[in-house]
Amino acid sequence: MGEVFLAYDGELDRRVAIKVLRADITATDATARLLREAQALARLSHPNVVQVYEVGEASGRIFVAMEYVAGVDLRSWLGREGLIGRPASRAQIDVILGIMSQAGRGLAAAHAAGMAHRDVKPDNIFVGDDGRVRVGDFGLALASDGDGDGDGDPS
Repeated sequence: MGEVFLAYDGELDRRVAIKVLRADITATDATARLLREAQALARLSHPNVVQVYEVGEASGRIFVAMEYVAGVDLRSWLGREGLIGRPASRAQIDVILGIMSQAGRGLAAAHAAGMAHRDVKPDNIFVGDDGRVRVGDFGLALASDGDGDGDGDPS
């Protein structure tokens, strides 16, 4: 749905990730989905959730400026550690449990704010070089009506 670019915010002297709706996607529902992602993340302030800084439009394309996480997604981390397709050692299991615990805290904060992520996978969990884990890509997030039935568009 979107492309992500690394950029530099000169006013605030920091690197940011910019998610831009792909040019070939013009459907209103895709635009609404990206805006929903930005709004969901902007409502959350938690160390284990990627922070949104700004949402806007440039050259007819919607963008979201968000926290840049220096590091890798969980899938890449698992591959780098040689943990895809083979058993983990006890020490590796302890590290993985720490990562998942941090991701769980971020997801719990989202849930407490009335959000359901709906697309939790290794590609959407980021392991920072600083050791902090963040959950991102809330593009499928829906505001919960509190009944816990998870209703919404499954596509």
